[in-house]
Amino acid sequence: MRKLLSEITDESLGLERGVEKLGTDYRLRKSARAILFNQDGKMAAQYLENCMYHKLPGGGVDPGETLEIAAIREVLEEVGCACEIVSEIGMTIEYRNKYNLMHISYCFVATVVGEIGSPTLEPGEVEEGQVTKWVDPDELFESMQADKPNNYEGYFILEREKSFLKEYLKSN
Repeated sequence: MRKLLSEITDESLGLERGVEKLGTDYRLRKSARAILFNQDGKMAAQYLENCMYHKLPGGGVDPGETLEIAAIREVLEEVGCACEIVSEIGMTIEYRNKYNLMHISYCFVATVVGEIGSPTLEPGEVEEGQVTKWVDPDELFESMQADKPNNYEGYFILEREKSFLKEYLKSN
């Protein structure tokens, strides 16, 4: 059984009143993320320079993919390296009312395998100014606490990532 770390709503973020819209059709999106460590014990953080917040490497689960395979694929695309899943952190559920979207994210701890090359970013990631930084987990959490997203999605993403990192820090 996966551990639910948080349910994130517009109201919990202070964006608008009202939680999930029960009785409404939400589109479902699943994603897999990684708390990824290199051989020096530093953790990968994606900084979105044009959106002004940090996130963990990861993204959408493709049809037919397991969560673990999706996390490994996303790390390869966004960070430019292979990785090995070590353990599972938990999951979050987001209700993004603006888009009638229910987003379930799963997070794993992983380690880099082999060399770190260049990422293969999607056009939207390039537009967001996504760059990989290698930092200590505590340092990343402090940075996330200070982040000020400049878009609707960023508030949800940042809260989700803080939930994952907080759980990791609590157990390590």
